[in-house]
Amino acid sequence: MTHKILSMSAIDVSKMIRNGETTCSDVLETHLVQIDKTAYLNAVTTRYDDVARQAADDADQALKRGDTIGPLHGIPVTIKENIDQKGCSTNNGVKAFANVIASEDAPLVQRLKNAGAIPIGRTNTPEMSWRFHTDNVLFGQTLNPWNSKLTPGGSSGGAGSSLAAGVGYIAHGSDLAGSIRFPAYCCGVLGLRPSHGRIPFYNSTAVSERPMTIQLSSSQGPLARSVGDLKLAYEIMAGSSDLDSWSLPNFERHANSPVRVALITPPEAHPQINKAIETMGQVLARQGYIVETVSLDFIKEAFDRYMAILITEVFLQKELIVDKFGSEQLKAAYEYYAQIVPPLSHGEYAKSLASRSHYHRLIDQFQRKFPLILSPICTNHAFEAGADIKSVEHLKNLMQTMTYLGTMNFLDLPSMNVPTKGVLEGIPVGVQLIGPRYGEDLVLEAARVLEEQGALSSNLAMSPAENTL
Repeated sequence: MTHKILSMSAIDVSKMIRNGETTCSDVLETHLVQIDKTAYLNAVTTRYDDVARQAADDADQALKRGDTIGPLHGIPVTIKENIDQKGCSTNNGVKAFANVIASEDAPLVQRLKNAGAIPIGRTNTPEMSWRFHTDNVLFGQTLNPWNSKLTPGGSSGGAGSSLAAGVGYIAHGSDLAGSIRFPAYCCGVLGLRPSHGRIPFYNSTAVSERPMTIQLSSSQGPLARSVGDLKLAYEIMAGSSDLDSWSLPNFERHANSPVRVALITPPEAHPQINKAIETMGQVLARQGYIVETVSLDFIKEAFDRYMAILITEVFLQKELIVDKFGSEQLKAAYEYYAQIVPPLSHGEYAKSLASRSHYHRLIDQFQRKFPLILSPICTNHAFEAGADIKSVEHLKNLMQTMTYLGTMNFLDLPSMNVPTKGVLEGIPVGVQLIGPRYGEDLVLEAARVLEEQGALSSNLAMSPAENTL
């Protein structure tokens, strides 16, 4: 029964709770035991078992009283260490920020709670959420539950690792250059990066506003193991908030039927990844989508432009935060990035930022014909843990595999990792499903079709990593 509960969807467990087949407290205890069993992963870095137990008991009492309940009533979820959760440290993986305690919930955290979800722990992130591998001095390294020699990804590596290991049904993540999708890719789960403004972001603990490109390109979003759970979590998190001036009211964007899908299979990608993209295209084609293999010639150029802008802005934080509070790991990462992509001058920065409209125009014109795109998340498998700060050359090579990842932030396209039945280095091969700006409904519908046709992996990775330690 334990494995069954852990491997089920939040939607199905919610039905069991409502029907009296199990209780919120029993579901919670199963997950707390699972956190204990998978503690070697170091994915859940902060626990508050007593608070969660009280919330579960309150949820059970609400059912007995016949109270109106939310769609996630009694459902265990996890929250990343970089967003405000009342009474918890918003440390963002930085040791010096360990005592920064949030006095209120961020909007999306409050919305999850309002829907009945029970946060059971906070998940690990690299310092400042600024690496493709999850490690920091405060908590240490998070392991990949499929293979501990490989990275769980970053920066939402704790979210991806814990979810793949059966801890929680929904995980919160954030994505500036792939930080939801890459951990989802590395850990074989679903992860959605929504368009900018879809899910509000606000931390009362923040000491200043974020640089402009980070505001425009960073998104909050969910990770899950089923498309239904991912869609439900997204819908609960989404919507406008007075605390985020960029946030938008809910609306859907429709496409003409049949929907056309562009397959991108770059020659530099691992053959297993391109095979997975082609297989997903074939599944969609059998369900009425029009599928065609194409190329996007400006993607590499847009990625390089985005990295230059982003690293320039990130370096604004160097003297204020990194030099004062960062570990040697973080300082090394910053220096390596600066050697690969030197920060821009003021004039170059202004010109590059203005070019964002040009690339948006190009992708908008492309997606008039092909609203959906299937591409790699990464052109190779999950890299060796810690390889991103092994040397400048290692980081440069890794960045070259992630062209289709970070560019989606620059283009502001809703995009998600979908884990397929293919396997590479012991991990389900993930591919990227991309929609038009604000077309999350199109992306989630295509993902639902793939899942319904049995094309996606839904396996838990609860023991393989133990065998590779």
